[in-house]
This record gives sequence, structure tokens and C-alpha cells, in this order.
Amino acid sequence: MYDMKAIVWMLPVLFMIHDFEEIVMAEVWSRRFKKELKENTSIMKKNPFGLNGTNYWSTSAMSIAVEIEFVILSLVSLLSCIFSSYFIWYGFLFAFTLHFILAHFYLCIEFKHYVPGVITSILFLPVCIYIMYISQLFLKYNFAKIFFSCTLGIILMIAVLVILHDAIGKFSRLLIGYSLENSNMRKSNS
Repeated sequence: MYDMKAIVWMLPVLFMIHDFEEIVMAEVWSRRFKKELKENTSIMKKNPFGLNGTNYWSTSAMSIAVEIEFVILSLVSLLSCIFSSYFIWYGFLFAFTLHFILAHFYLCIEFKHYVPGVITSILFLPVCIYIMYISQLFLKYNFAKIFFSCTLGIILMIAVLVILHDAIGKFSRLLIGYSLENSNMRKSNS
């Protein structure tokens, strides 16, 4: 009934549905709760979604980072299928699942307001736990292998997120520069 090669593709699919919620809501959420976010610095030392004074991550810049994450998770899933090795994939699935609790649930409870991504986190947490359970039935990893896989997944996911979150400002500047190029060329040709 289940096949690991089919199950692994649930990770990039669930990731994209979850991140669609964040992409759609992040910019408007940051504007709506601007005052609360500034007052709540004890909870959110680094405000999510790039709130920094009056600047927000643009939806397009955030989408570039999400696209890169999607490509990484798709490659991990593809390579897992090709080589029938699910060690890294399982770790990424665990890190993605843990992200629901540590990022979205925690922030939503502490912030006492909606946080983008929390709705899909609520919906997908039981799904991800079930996928991990079914995968474990197929893979039959021992405790040590699960521990190392999950630890590696957390480390890799944190590294990817830190790098991409730092890059979103650069993506935004590149997009702004691209949008201004044609108008600058028209000015110089006049």
C-alpha cells in the first residue's frame, strides 16, 4: 500500500503548501502587527519575516528563498529515491516537523496573535508525525540512526535557513535594482 519512493515526495509538497501560507501572509501580517511586534521584542528578539523598522521582506524576495528551499528539499527527495537512501531525507522531515512546534506554535502562543504558517502547522503536524511513523516501519532505523539522522537534519536545516534569511535582503536589493535598470537606461538615452 505504501512505497518509500512515493512517501518521500510528501516532504516538498507539504513544505510548499506550508510556505504558501507564509508567502501570502508575511508582508501583510508584518504591517498589521507592526506596533505589537515592536512592543514584543522580549519574545521576538529577531522579528520574523524581516520586520525592521519600516522595512519588510518583500513577497518576491521571500519567494526566491522559498524556491531555493523547495529545490533543496526536492533534490534531497530525488536523491533519496535514486539511491534508496533516506537518512538525510528523514532528518529533513524531522527538522521540518520540529519547525512547526518551535517556530510557529511557540511564536503564536507567545505573541498571542496569528503568525503566518501556524494554520498549516496545525494541519500538517499530525501528517508529518504519521509520515515519520510509516517511514520508520519501512526503514527500520535503530535509535542511534534516528538520532543522528534527526540531528543532521536539524543542523542542515538551520544552516539553510540562516543563509537564506540573510540572503533575502540581498534578493530584495537585486530585484529593486532589476526593476530600476530599464528606467535608468531610458534616462541615460534621453
